[in-house]
Amino acid sequence: MIAEQPQAAVSEQFVGMHRCCIRIADVSIGLSASSAEDIYLATELAAFRIEATECDIEISVAWVERLQKPIGKKLFDSGALWTMYARDYGYIIDFETPVLGARPYKRLCVNRSFSEAQLFLSRECLGALDPVHALEYPLDELLVTNWLACGKGVEVHGCGLADCLSGGHLFVGHSGAGKSTTTMLWKSVRDAQILSDDRIILREQGDQIWMHGTPWHGDAGFAAPEKVQIRRIFVLEHGDRNEIVPLSQTQAVGELFVRSFPPFHGHWPLDSTLAYLHQITNSVPCYLYRFLPDCSAVQTILDFSR
Repeated sequence: MIAEQPQAAVSEQFVGMHRCCIRIADVSIGLSASSAEDIYLATELAAFRIEATECDIEISVAWVERLQKPIGKKLFDSGALWTMYARDYGYIIDFETPVLGARPYKRLCVNRSFSEAQLFLSRECLGALDPVHALEYPLDELLVTNWLACGKGVEVHGCGLADCLSGGHLFVGHSGAGKSTTTMLWKSVRDAQILSDDRIILREQGDQIWMHGTPWHGDAGFAAPEKVQIRRIFVLEHGDRNEIVPLSQTQAVGELFVRSFPPFHGHWPLDSTLAYLHQITNSVPCYLYRFLPDCSAVQTILDFSR
């Protein structure tokens, strides 16, 4: 029989367990398992590893022979690898792909606050693979974005960078808007620190908004665990010249929301995300940036930031 309810005190299992911890956007995730092979980190997460500690999100990892499809209310189907179901104690997230068979290859059973979970790996689907990355994408991102959804932060589709003279700039955009292009332009002419070229997490610290790098990089491959205070936010669009247009707070919230990654399994995560974006736009000026894909786009921002 497969246990589905997260255990009440994951921390009690630390003694005698193999353990690995990471931190993304100041959100710590702890993996505990009976074998070191079960907490192996993929390359993308290695830079985010930290010393073992009690974490914001605790996950115990275990193997089962097989996983049957759950019976329960389906809350959200990603249309790709994962599906979320409701349970009295929280949620089940099943991961499936035809490549590994007709049944789930991995199951996360998590409480409502996304702070404690059990992760079950199917021997039927994964037993022949070596190594197995228990926390591989998109599970790591799902954990962080759902934990943040309780008014603690928001993930956006954007590239974040810090320039030694002009400070921290966030460039948000849909796929194809020019995030990776912007990243490479800044790297070619400035000694800029790149946090990510695709996905950035925004969190409040005191009365300031900080952007954090994530492991979930884009085409340019930039992913750093650091954080930088944001000075300005730019919504990227291709144009026939470089043009910066101020956005009202209502416009800014709308533009950021459609380029964010809120959980879609209920109304409250969406409401929480909108409320958080209002906090951000109260603190950070936002602009529409129509730009040319050449070095003049960088100079325009530098001139504007003086």
